[in-house]
Amino acid sequence: MKKTIVALLLLAVIALSSLSFSVSFASARNPSIFGFFARFGNGSWHSNRPDSLSLVRINGLINQWGTTSVNGSLSAQAKTTIFNVSDSRQMALVNLIWTTNNSRPINTIKTAENFTYTFYSARLSNASLSAIDVGSSNFFINGTWKLYNVTTIVTITTNSLGQITNIQREADTKVGTAYGELTVTDNWTTFKLEISGVAPLTGAVTRSRTCLMDFNPFKFSDEDGVTTNRVTRTDVRTVGRAYGSMPGWGNYDQSMDFNSNYRIDIADLCTVAANAL
Repeated sequence: MKKTIVALLLLAVIALSSLSFSVSFASARNPSIFGFFARFGNGSWHSNRPDSLSLVRINGLINQWGTTSVNGSLSAQAKTTIFNVSDSRQMALVNLIWTTNNSRPINTIKTAENFTYTFYSARLSNASLSAIDVGSSNFFINGTWKLYNVTTIVTITTNSLGQITNIQREADTKVGTAYGELTVTDNWTTFKLEISGVAPLTGAVTRSRTCLMDFNPFKFSDEDGVTTNRVTRTDVRTVGRAYGSMPGWGNYDQSMDFNSNYRIDIADLCTVAANAL
């Protein structure tokens, strides 16, 4: 496994030699290069000195979709920057992914058999309001969400030794758009996403953090107690360990899927590596 990760990192380094520095997100201040960020329309984007930063990061497990038991995950980051000339910027990245297939969760082992898999996803595409109630430890964000209903047919080819030699995936994707509200309550322990026309999604928060720090979607590890938002080799290795995974096959993490193709591939690995110090 270590050799595989090292090989992937070498591939990432080679691929980076052809990338423009305009792709870099080390400063985490130009999210427009990635379509999965939701912006708020409450401030200008000119260069200005920030007076304060606030960042919220939340991860959770989805266990209920209306009255149906499901398994899935929540990943959310929201940033507010207040500037010295009476304007502000806000950015948000919120993803949820879940399935009703309780025999094959989103994150599972890689097996050699063919399978068909259906899952659902919600991505915040246009945010309206983000707010933290420090006194009650609640968080709220609303706006327009993109909804995805995806059915994949995965065909896996093996050699005479049973080793996987090829993976072919065909996907049927249905897309919708609706207004929705995500709330985190009970001292950062529970969350609920209510989207118009869709049964509410509820679950438990597994990780939450608020701090005065800039926004960096490429930071995954908790090294150094997360006292910095610098992307390091540890973050690159974290993505490397998920390389090749997809919903229902391997340790897929939607927050690492930067090109939104429901597979952790070389593009995702290079994106994180490009922002590592």
